[in-house]
Amino acid sequence: MASNSKSPGMLMRNAGIFNPVLVQAVGLCPVVAMATSVSSAALLAAVSAVIITVSELIASLFLKAIPRWIRIGIYIILGAAIVSPLMILIERTNNPLFSSLGIYLPIMAVNSLNVLRCERFAVKISPIKALVDGLTASVGYAAVLLVCGFIRETLGNGSLFGLEIFKGRTMTGLLLPFGGFLILGFAGAALRALIAKFWPKYLDKKQPKPGSKKKAHNPVSLDKNASDKPASRHIPEFTADESTFTLEELDKDPEEQTQTPAAEASKAEDSPFKQAEAEQNSSEEVIQETSAENDKNDETAENISESAEAVHEDTAFADLTIDDISSDTEIADYSDSDDDLEELMNRSIGDILTKSKKEEEE
Repeated sequence: MASNSKSPGMLMRNAGIFNPVLVQAVGLCPVVAMATSVSSAALLAAVSAVIITVSELIASLFLKAIPRWIRIGIYIILGAAIVSPLMILIERTNNPLFSSLGIYLPIMAVNSLNVLRCERFAVKISPIKALVDGLTASVGYAAVLLVCGFIRETLGNGSLFGLEIFKGRTMTGLLLPFGGFLILGFAGAALRALIAKFWPKYLDKKQPKPGSKKKAHNPVSLDKNASDKPASRHIPEFTADESTFTLEELDKDPEEQTQTPAAEASKAEDSPFKQAEAEQNSSEEVIQETSAENDKNDETAENISESAEAVHEDTAFADLTIDDISSDTEIADYSDSDDDLEELMNRSIGDILTKSKKEEEE
């Protein structure tokens, strides 16, 4: 990629490198909608040039001291005031062309390109520079309109200035808005290739605002005696009592930092074996505790079963039934006195025990 040290002029910057339509993408509506012929494109270019140039001149002369939110409305009023007499003039001189433009001619009064140039440049520069800026930006806008109108009329209609130049198939799709976008895309790619070849330093850069200055690059000097060294990048100087340190030393614990190299070496040698031995001891202790708990549980279960059998053997009423108790005739004849009831209960219990012993012996 070749580079060119020669800086482009103001016309090339405003009309080419920072083209309003192909680079900044403003004022697209009239281009894609109504630039379908050279005649309509030329008319739109003339109207836009008058609006942009006059608006920038007035903005530079009278609108610098007005607040920004008020200036935006004034730009629209200025555009309408300039477009209205031009519409009347075009209607009287070329009524068919005026009718073909339709609503898009009044829309030029509120074109975004006019507001952008006035607010970004005109109110910040002198009237002479504002006049030149308006003219150069208008040239760039008019160039895109004329190129687009020429391609769409010749390829889409097969004519030029209303005169038929060839017969046959035509690409009528170019007369539609999407055809205008296609032409703008190819034109933008061609302009980018041109800028990359001759002015590569302006590639992919925004147009600087008036009064903006580039910040000087001030590399940080590592020289200790440099007087212009920034305070934020100051490098501390180590005295005789200070020593440098590394990030690895900061990650260590204070206890580890105080150990001697010999102690650290012995610790590093013994640590794997000690760790393995500690793990083995802990696993053996866990196994012993588990076996002790299992033995204890077995002993508890055996004691419970033995106690249950003892209770079963010692209990005299284990094999008794309701029929045995109800068959005793002495229970029905008991008296109301406490002595007779006690004697009867003792006799019945004695008989029951005797009967149970006989059954066990048998």
